[in-house]
Amino acid sequence: MFKTILVGIDGTESSENVVGVAADLARHFDAALHIVCAVDAAYFLDEPDGARPTQVDEIDYPAAAIERERADNMVRQTVSDLRARAVDASGSVVPGEPVAMLLEAAHKLGCDAIVLGHRHLSWLGRLTERSVCHELLEKSPLPVLVVPAKPASTSA
Repeated sequence: MFKTILVGIDGTESSENVVGVAADLARHFDAALHIVCAVDAAYFLDEPDGARPTQVDEIDYPAAAIERERADNMVRQTVSDLRARAVDASGSVVPGEPVAMLLEAAHKLGCDAIVLGHRHLSWLGRLTERSVCHELLEKSPLPVLVVPAKPASTSA
């Protein structure tokens, strides 16, 4: 049913749960995972040849360099951890708005499903912040699996 699954991560606490659920799903369906982290385009340093930002960029734009390096390291580590668990995994850091970038990546990679986390916003947060999860659920032509921030507790 699923051959390629896109997994959106952002470095929050729920990312670990998201990756764990996605890994279980990949093993069950013998599917490949593609890990994606979207970085605000204003903080995305990249060179035309696709190489990492230069040292000059890192000096001139330290906040952007830190953001890009954090995202690169997070994706690299996640892919490495998945491969160590015998899961076929790849990853990328993309510039732009998360929903648009996740949908674009899913389309380009021919993904069959998207897995991402859900953060619980306060009532004020729901009024002032957009929910990536909610927007993705409305716009995605693919099945979307939403993983709660914390694993559900089991009662005995």
